[in-house]
Amino acid sequence: MIQKYYNSILEQVFAQIGKKEHNIVLAKYSNDFSLKQLEISEQITNNKEVRFVAHEFRAEKLSGAYEPFLDLILELFDQQKEMTFDEFLDKCNVYSLQRPIIAAYRESGKCIRKESLLYTEVDYERERMHDAIVAMLVEVSKIQPFMLWINRMQFAGKGTIEIVYELLKAEHTENIGIVLGMNEQQRLPEYMLPGWENVTEELDNNVAIFRIGNAGESREQRDEVITAESIEDDIRTLQNLVFFMDFEQALFYLEKVDRRIRFDNFTVSDEVKYELWQFYAYVSVYMRDLPKALEISEGILQLAEKKKNRRMRFYAYYLRSVIYMYQSKLQEATECAGVAKSIAIEGGMERGQFEAELVEIQAKMAGWNNIFFCAQNVEVSDAMIEKLMKYDYRNHLAYIYVYAYDNKPEIVAKAYYSESQLIYFSKGIRLATEIGNTQLIYNAYQKNIMLASTNGMYPIALLYSVRTFEALDNKRSLESGRIFSGIGYTLTALRQNDLAKRYFQKAVEILYNLELPEDIAEVYYNMAINCIAAEEFKEANEYLMRCMKTIERLHLNSLRVCNLSKLYGLLALCSQKLGNRFNCEQYLNNCKQFLNYIIEKEKLQNDVGIIHDYARCDDDMFLYHFTRALLGMDSGNDSSAFEDFNCAETHLVRTEGNQFFCYQLFRKDRIRFYGQTGRMELKSNEEAILKQYLEDNTHSLTDEEIKVLEPLEQYLSEEPLHVISSQEMEMQLKQESINRAYKQERRQMDFLSTWQKTIDVTDVSAEVMVENVMRTFLYHFNLDRALYIQYHGRKPKVLYDNTEASFSMKEQKYLKEVFEKTQRGFVVSKISSNYSEHLNVVKLFGEDNVCSLVAIPFFDNGKVTSIMIAYILMKDNWHSSVSRYMLDESDMRIYELLFREVQYALNRLYAYEKLYEMNTALYKSAVTDQLTGIFNRKGFYQNIEEIIRKIKKGRMKHDFGIMFIDLDNFKGYNDTFGHDVGDLLLKSMANIFSRVCRDKGFVTRFGGDEFIIFLYTGEHKVLEDTAKAIYKEIKKQDGFRELIAKEIGQPVEIDDKKLLSCSIGIISSNQVKKAEDIDEMIKEADDLLYAVKAESKGTYKFFEEQEQK
Repeated sequence: MIQKYYNSILEQVFAQIGKKEHNIVLAKYSNDFSLKQLEISEQITNNKEVRFVAHEFRAEKLSGAYEPFLDLILELFDQQKEMTFDEFLDKCNVYSLQRPIIAAYRESGKCIRKESLLYTEVDYERERMHDAIVAMLVEVSKIQPFMLWINRMQFAGKGTIEIVYELLKAEHTENIGIVLGMNEQQRLPEYMLPGWENVTEELDNNVAIFRIGNAGESREQRDEVITAESIEDDIRTLQNLVFFMDFEQALFYLEKVDRRIRFDNFTVSDEVKYELWQFYAYVSVYMRDLPKALEISEGILQLAEKKKNRRMRFYAYYLRSVIYMYQSKLQEATECAGVAKSIAIEGGMERGQFEAELVEIQAKMAGWNNIFFCAQNVEVSDAMIEKLMKYDYRNHLAYIYVYAYDNKPEIVAKAYYSESQLIYFSKGIRLATEIGNTQLIYNAYQKNIMLASTNGMYPIALLYSVRTFEALDNKRSLESGRIFSGIGYTLTALRQNDLAKRYFQKAVEILYNLELPEDIAEVYYNMAINCIAAEEFKEANEYLMRCMKTIERLHLNSLRVCNLSKLYGLLALCSQKLGNRFNCEQYLNNCKQFLNYIIEKEKLQNDVGIIHDYARCDDDMFLYHFTRALLGMDSGNDSSAFEDFNCAETHLVRTEGNQFFCYQLFRKDRIRFYGQTGRMELKSNEEAILKQYLEDNTHSLTDEEIKVLEPLEQYLSEEPLHVISSQEMEMQLKQESINRAYKQERRQMDFLSTWQKTIDVTDVSAEVMVENVMRTFLYHFNLDRALYIQYHGRKPKVLYDNTEASFSMKEQKYLKEVFEKTQRGFVVSKISSNYSEHLNVVKLFGEDNVCSLVAIPFFDNGKVTSIMIAYILMKDNWHSSVSRYMLDESDMRIYELLFREVQYALNRLYAYEKLYEMNTALYKSAVTDQLTGIFNRKGFYQNIEEIIRKIKKGRMKHDFGIMFIDLDNFKGYNDTFGHDVGDLLLKSMANIFSRVCRDKGFVTRFGGDEFIIFLYTGEHKVLEDTAKAIYKEIKKQDGFRELIAKEIGQPVEIDDKKLLSCSIGIISSNQVKKAEDIDEMIKEADDLLYAVKAESKGTYKFFEEQEQK
């Protein structure tokens, strides 16, 4: 029956080709069904006007990038002769940076990418790739209409599903028919679900989903079979997935392989492992899992050291430089790029040197990640510009032209009359236009908007905002929402407070429909600025509290347009104006916690990190001192208020463009203060400044500004405005908070299995285990520093410490005292209400440098057994890609769980080590002669067994020597001086044999006064030199007279002819294959020894010499 229904669906879709757009259906069935089971009508398969193509995914095979669409496009294109492939790509508007990828795939089936992908352009490039593939499918369908039957879609990749979804929305698809078949009982991976939901929702709307029954078979599984051979085959597919940016599909495969390698003793070659880790790191970076990428870089570095491989070592440091750059660890990024560059220079890796130098430049601009503009121009050498052109890095060059230059306000001011006045900016725009990079063009104009508005050039900001909006294709996009918010901000600066509210409301509406509460919080920030400018402090406070609620609920570090110190400064100002001194002081204190770090950084004149717009703190410092001055006025502390007003003035001058909203407020309050304190001359000066400011800043728009706004006003009049209620916003924020918490929880659950494997070891020392554990911990949770101390016995033991703080024994004991007193841990950050309560601990690590810290003690009967402290440092860029900076109770709970497991693991390791020591001691006592400390007869034969095993495995040669030794005149010593002296002499002779033998073999007391030296070579010279060395050492002892005298406490007389010595029988063989061969050598050496003793004592003989005699 299923065959009949399936055929019916195929015929239905086939009949609609050329007549109906979005001619795509989904046939769902139970269990497994293969296309081989279906006989398709010849009317479909043999039709010359419509090409029929059947494709089936397989469970055991890694599905390729956009399979089968890419291969179909190339196949159908090659059937025509009217245009070249470049012309075809032009016609389909394929993005220039992606053309080499597609061209390489066409030529060799293996993708290459000439210019590296930018972190900030991942979403943009993926969208461009999807658009290109859909456009190419539409174009080839004009050449040859086609029907595509894709079966077992449950095994398709994410990229394939996304193309299906795009085709369901695309125009001009009437020449395309697609039938999708899938087993609906097959469980899909979680990363596939959102894409499938989109597809099925569209198909449902089109009434295009059919359930066709039970296929009767159930044999396919989701997991493909992974073997060492299959991995090598999958490398090419994996590379294509990565460069076509089907990252989720690549990641799904890489995670499975990595788990097998790490935890299932799955063996692959180091070269394959390196390739896999390269892809894994690449995907992790662009999927914004920077901790995982950092963890992989550590593995690559260890592999490089093991292999002594310069190329691997270069990549490890280059990768780290990129990761640190996007984590906003700009100093570390620069250092790692420097190491990578040195390695490249040493190895003659010209391109590698270029890539490392490029990261050094990018780091000065934070990788162009979430920055609006640079506070100053960035120096880029002519040589670097030439290299960018040489390697065809046009996109990077365009970014450099846009962001590294034309950052001075006086230059931007010229743009109002002619954009060509911005020489480098214009170059960047031209280059971006040639490339087709519309996102960079948008970002470039945003840069000028921000530069203009922060420097008081609001007409320019307005002009660029309107131009950018007009250039947007999608007027309800994120970019559009941000433009409306920015225009509202600009209108606030132009004193058009009521008009600004309309633009803010439109921005909120657009962003609400896009479900972007984080961006809405930025609008609220701008709305708060508007209210402060209108002296509506209650409303401003409400908007700021909404911002703070968003930051707290979504666990953000800041808003894109405003860091936390400024938010606290604004809240402090509003609180003071509303008469709430308590809140004002609390907010000011929080503001100060962040500003201390920036102030100290400026004292050190560290240029890394302060070149960016977000690193400026003048506006924050202005708000801090202005509000402090108001508090001083209220409390009657005139001298303090006077000083703070002066400090605020200093910062106001440097950031006047940003402080337009409270400029008048500041002047009025300062005038009031001077009047109250009798400083009449200063009061008059201040009044003159305010009067001039009001004359220069009119309250109405000029005709030119009104004309600039006309397109936006027209758009607003035609678009109905839906005002979003606070309840609607609250629900959306709550849902987003739940979604993020769920994702975070899933991530932590996945991490727990990795953690368990990391600590569940018995073959390493506790120190090695802790080192591995701490590194994994810091990478995964984006922590910067950690200290782990164990308290056993009298002396604390530091198991891990990368804090760079000097921790003496006194401080280690102090920490123990602190936690034994409180009997609990804590988590604290700069914004915590309990920050001051824990300063005694925070100060140990540098109060100004610590952003947030968690301290977890572990107890046994009230006594501290160990303490784990981890913290995050203050950052140069609060808008970086690091997920969180403010640790909270949820972090503390998961850390405590993890390190309780570490405690158990350490206890197991210590118990194992103790048991191992006991077993080793027992073993040693069984195979060791208790008097001399060398091997006994049992130990000798155990060594021989191991040697024979190695011989059989081909790990040891067959060539050995045996020296059978018997002491001469020992009985006389024993009888004369007693058994204690005899024992002393046996130990002394054993020491001589061991010193001479060293690592050439091993020494055994074979019985009584008989010894064997077993040597790992049969070379005659080595054996003879060893014998001579023994006699030389014995001669030095002069009959051991001094040793004996010391033992018995009196001088001794020994006849020179009866001095202690030894006789040695020496034998060698290069034919040893079994233990019996060794026994035979011992017997022959023993026979030889007694022949030697019969002739003359105190000498040695070789077995072959005896035979010759």
